[in-house]
Amino acid sequence: MIKKNSMITGILIALVVMFGGYFALHYLNIWISKEFFDKPPIFRESTVQVISIFLNVFPFRYYMLKTNYEYTGRGILLVTFVFGLSYFFYYLQ
Repeated sequence: MIKKNSMITGILIALVVMFGGYFALHYLNIWISKEFFDKPPIFRESTVQVISIFLNVFPFRYYMLKTNYEYTGRGILLVTFVFGLSYFFYYLQ
């Protein structure tokens, strides 16, 4: 992993993990449903979004417990909270 203790590094790691996970899960969901089941996608779009937000738990845990890089972990946590809150406010209506 990246060995730098700064909040910007944590923000960038969280964004890469979240958006990379989202696009991978989104296209995997479409591919599996069309290739094997010939039906609409298995998971709804909102479910894929929640899973991609949840994926930030893994780098957060690594940076907070294994390396003790607090500022990097705080950056990851900041992005996770911002996107988590925006998700709930968007789907609450």
